[in-house]
Amino acid sequence: MDRTRFHLLRKHRRQRGATALEAVMAIVILFMIVFAMLQVYKWCITGQICQYSAFYASKSLALGFEPELSLRAARVAGIAMSGRSVGSGDNDEYAAENYMVYGDNSGVRYEYWHQNNTFQAPSLHVYGKYSDDDVVALVRMENDQLLNESFSSLFSIKSNPVPSSRVYTNNYAKTLLEE
Repeated sequence: MDRTRFHLLRKHRRQRGATALEAVMAIVILFMIVFAMLQVYKWCITGQICQYSAFYASKSLALGFEPELSLRAARVAGIAMSGRSVGSGDNDEYAAENYMVYGDNSGVRYEYWHQNNTFQAPSLHVYGKYSDDDVVALVRMENDQLLNESFSSLFSIKSNPVPSSRVYTNNYAKTLLEE
């Protein structure tokens, strides 16, 4: 009778080892899915901030503001993806107000606002132009490492995505000046 108990005990030990291996494999797959979702989330949020920034640039150009002021508005709207503050140590709200009023003379600078000499450095580019009928604003986040290299190679993604947004608006300033 003791022999049958010993035999049953050995059988359970083998099953416990298989269960632990399966649990480790499931946890690894679960972590891969969670980190993949975080990478896609970062990519989507950067795209949304580009859209928001382009909207503000387009709106300010359409209302007749100077292009320099429109550039400031787009940069302030894109503070969330502009990197660390390398200028004044103020909080973001106070820094945004100062930058809108004084521009580059305010001392407010963020890591990605001004292009560096290095080719691979991330930078925030804002373009805007207006014609007689419409206004176009384009915001691009160049060279930002949105996807981890190991994640990209795992899914055979060869190039890093470049989030950008283009917003078209009617030229309201021209319409108002004609009346």
